[in-house]
Amino acid sequence: MNITDTLKHLPEQSGVYLFKDKIGVIIYIGKANVLKNRVSSYFNRGSSHSVKVKQMVERIKSIEYIVTTSEMEALLLESRLVKKYKPYFNSQLKDDKSYPFIQITKGVDFPAIHLIRKSSKTAEKKARYYGPFTDVETSRKAVQKLRNIFKIRNCSQRKFNSGKPCLDYQIGLCSAPCASKIEKGEYQKKIRECGLLLTGRHRSLLKSLRQEMKITAQLMLYEKAAKIRDTIKMIEKVISQEKISKSYQSRLNIYLRDSVNEESLRVALSDLQQYLDLPVLPLSIEAYDISNIQGKNAVGSLVYFHNGIPDKKKYKHFKIKYVPGINDYAMMREVLERRFGNCQSTEEGLPDLILVDGGKGQLNIVSQLLNELNLPLNLVSLAEREEQLFQLGRKEPVLLPGNSAAFFLIQRIRDEAHRFALSYHKKLRSKTIKDSLLDFIPGIGEKKKKLLLSKFKGIDSIRNASKEELKEIPGIGEKTAQKIKDILEARYDCKIQE
Repeated sequence: MNITDTLKHLPEQSGVYLFKDKIGVIIYIGKANVLKNRVSSYFNRGSSHSVKVKQMVERIKSIEYIVTTSEMEALLLESRLVKKYKPYFNSQLKDDKSYPFIQITKGVDFPAIHLIRKSSKTAEKKARYYGPFTDVETSRKAVQKLRNIFKIRNCSQRKFNSGKPCLDYQIGLCSAPCASKIEKGEYQKKIRECGLLLTGRHRSLLKSLRQEMKITAQLMLYEKAAKIRDTIKMIEKVISQEKISKSYQSRLNIYLRDSVNEESLRVALSDLQQYLDLPVLPLSIEAYDISNIQGKNAVGSLVYFHNGIPDKKKYKHFKIKYVPGINDYAMMREVLERRFGNCQSTEEGLPDLILVDGGKGQLNIVSQLLNELNLPLNLVSLAEREEQLFQLGRKEPVLLPGNSAAFFLIQRIRDEAHRFALSYHKKLRSKTIKDSLLDFIPGIGEKKKKLLLSKFKGIDSIRNASKEELKEIPGIGEKTAQKIKDILEARYDCKIQE
């Protein structure tokens, strides 16, 4: 797809754009509140650009972009991409002194958050820095949103020592640690959570908060659970869980415009064949992932890509049937055995490449199975931490170039397998969590639980039932019926957001 066609298809959404030269090297990365308007402005003949911009535009041969759900998301992602790829025309970012950083102070019991221009004169040694960021105004808004979520102080140490709450406490931007309105441990927990969000580890943060909310609800600390629920909602509003996944941390899951560009996908597949030394072009790729929490509600996923494009008609979910407890290797083997157990090596429809999520352990267990089934299929495993590809017969892992089309394609496939597995796991877990609420009601044992679920068919129906209807269950009297109503109604308000 040429530049003109790409410009026509740009979305009117916020995001980050990447300009590439004729050999595919990223030469500039920027962010935009409206991608279509910002990117198109570089190519408007009537615009008065600087010499530097004109030189850059002459070298642009392809454009990629990532849609985000907010300005803050675009701001953080742009910073990470620039630091990762160091594009030539972003060279001004190498001078960190001229751009703002988000600073969280260290060495004190109650750290503060500031937006500063880092330099040898102004930067404190005892501080953690996030950035640099190119847009000062958006950076200010980001700090404001973070304070709104985590209630972190923004005052000087001198003002903090006065011990008097200021206006920020009244309007919900600070938890007033200066006046002992919050305990040290709770405040420092919020600092850690803020750091997770700033470094893109929002999945870990949300997972931790949901678990905390579940526990506090089970302990009937409903007010605290409701506050955690509100925090989760605010974080989800700022950062989309699905648009930028774990790739946002150390591997950037870029949903390429190239997904409809046959030529670019052909290059990606050809490069992948070369890097992995495959005997055939990997036109058909199957990727597998496992999702579970401590072995519970374990599921597997299969996603299928043809010519670099997902074919969702061939996606499959696998509910783990035969593996008890925590054993990801055995679970992966079960999934692959159910997929290929009745296949013949000569039959049509076998993939050109199998991609499994994991390291050498997953590679070896799947390889052993394929040997037992006499299926000589091409196999590779992708380790998440260092983005290493492992193959049989190779002592050292394969590291794809970080800005190559093959790199982004293989990440996209792996992330899609993860997303598909996680969505099914969440669905099963949600049902389990709902049913298990009955376990926390005094006077409701396994027998009464079965009777309730048999009559009302689900937690929601039990919650909506009248006391008279509940008392129709043998062994449930007035007091027990009232407990059921009270607890289910309270916990419904604090239910886990999936």
